[in-house]
Amino acid sequence: MASDARPWIPTGSVLACAGVLLVGACAKDAGPFASPAVPLAYTRFVNVVPDTFAMDYRFVDQVEGSPVTLGLAFRSFTPYQATAPGSRHIRVFPTSTDINVTSRFALDTTIAFEAGTYYTIAHVGFARTGSAPRQQFIVIADAAPNAGASVAVRAIHYALGSGAVDVFASPTGGATALPLSPAFGGVAFGTATSYAMLTPGTLALRATATGTRAPVLADNTAPAGLPADPSPAVNLQAVGGSSQAGSAMLAILTPRSVAGSAAPQGSAFTVPAFVYLIDKHPR
Repeated sequence: MASDARPWIPTGSVLACAGVLLVGACAKDAGPFASPAVPLAYTRFVNVVPDTFAMDYRFVDQVEGSPVTLGLAFRSFTPYQATAPGSRHIRVFPTSTDINVTSRFALDTTIAFEAGTYYTIAHVGFARTGSAPRQQFIVIADAAPNAGASVAVRAIHYALGSGAVDVFASPTGGATALPLSPAFGGVAFGTATSYAMLTPGTLALRATATGTRAPVLADNTAPAGLPADPSPAVNLQAVGGSSQAGSAMLAILTPRSVAGSAAPQGSAFTVPAFVYLIDKHPR
């Protein structure tokens, strides 16, 4: 009969050792703690390339603090996303499941971001070979004001093929008469206006060539937003929009899509249009 080769340890010794381990573990437990504050920038992407399909936007230099945006189509945008500051390497890839397509990046650049700053990164220009201007990033540091009882609105002109424009603001668009003077006059391509403080309510922006009142190049109504609901059952903060005091908004004038390209071809894309982004929600 085989002998039991296991060493014999007194039960009391086992309990004593266990007690020492437990005491040591408890002694090192400092309780709950707050995670350290990490400096961050905040970035959002806007696809204003009118002659190609959707794009993927990737920070390729590190994993942490590197938001990924997939399948962003023409006239689409992301919310602000936390981004590690510093000099960051970004590449843009065509959205596809074909490795022969996705392995070819469309844009490769480095952009410096400062902690605590918000940025709009617009992908602007043409992707097709031989078309000008060529695709590029235009980066704007955003500093939304405190709108108080008003709604702060600004505009950026990225409508390729259009000269300088006047932008008119009114409660309704369409066939209603334009205001006597534009909210933003002589806005050149690539230019971001300052904020205008407007009365909360329905808002339509219309663009015309500078110094003219017809034809209207773009006519789009801003999102109204939603009021806060502090009830315990809902507990929702306000959503920024033209009807919500304290909101700040950005209206980007975008071009029409290039006919026959891989960009969207529906009727809404046959003319320039304003795309609205919320810079700040009411508090």
